[in-house]
Amino acid sequence: MGLLTNKIKSFFDYYIDSSLHVSLCIIFYIVSINLSNQIHPIWEDLTFVLFTTFFTYNFIKFYEFLVSKNKPIPFLLKIFFLKALFALIIALYLFFNLSISKQIVVIITAFVTVLYTIPIIQNLTLRNNPILKIITVAFCWTMLTVIFPFVEILELIDLIYYSLLIFCLVIAQIIPFEIRDVNKDKNYVKTIVHEYGIKNSKAIGYFVLIFIFITTITLYFLFSRYSLKYPILLTILIVTVLLNFASKKQGKYYSSFVVESVPMYWLLIELGLQFIV
Repeated sequence: MGLLTNKIKSFFDYYIDSSLHVSLCIIFYIVSINLSNQIHPIWEDLTFVLFTTFFTYNFIKFYEFLVSKNKPIPFLLKIFFLKALFALIIALYLFFNLSISKQIVVIITAFVTVLYTIPIIQNLTLRNNPILKIITVAFCWTMLTVIFPFVEILELIDLIYYSLLIFCLVIAQIIPFEIRDVNKDKNYVKTIVHEYGIKNSKAIGYFVLIFIFITTITLYFLFSRYSLKYPILLTILIVTVLLNFASKKQGKYYSSFVVESVPMYWLLIELGLQFIV
């Protein structure tokens, strides 16, 4: 029994560490928006975002070790990166089959990601500024989960609303990670928690969640074509609870799985409510 438990744990760790989980979660956000608007998913877009995300997260991890003189690159990370290169090849193939507007979105997102990861001017990246760091991550997620798949489908007001929604949710999701890594990051890169403390960092998260919660309800009262989006409201409440319980002594998988899985919760709520109705 112990051997089986260790194997399951090893597989789960691999699933998290290889960025497979975060790559799937970004897909869940897209599918949830599809369900919320009764739109059939475009599988080519989902595949592109999946492989692009998998490559990007592994590239960032690999680059961090590559530029560190005191950190030898772990063998497992080399394996992850080789798989990520294969994912990049598939993503590049799919890229040339995209429409011009989607290609532009991808190019902008890729450019911002490079600025986030690689110091172009005087060893400065977007990660050096705590606020710019979380804004950049939220921006890239918004571009890939809303603008890229829906720029040619949704009306402008819907595109703006879902962009704000994902942007706010991702910012709130990032904060538990920043709290978790506050001691690990202090000699490497400043985070929002270093600058403002845990209490104020959480307050920023609560603020953006309250903002998008009110925005969601306001749209229902201002526009007759909008129904009250209970799955979204429930998801915002879940993120609020998760943010509240985030601490420096959180469990190993609290941020990397429980908080990261917010898109999965939204998707399950959407499916559950549609099944009931």
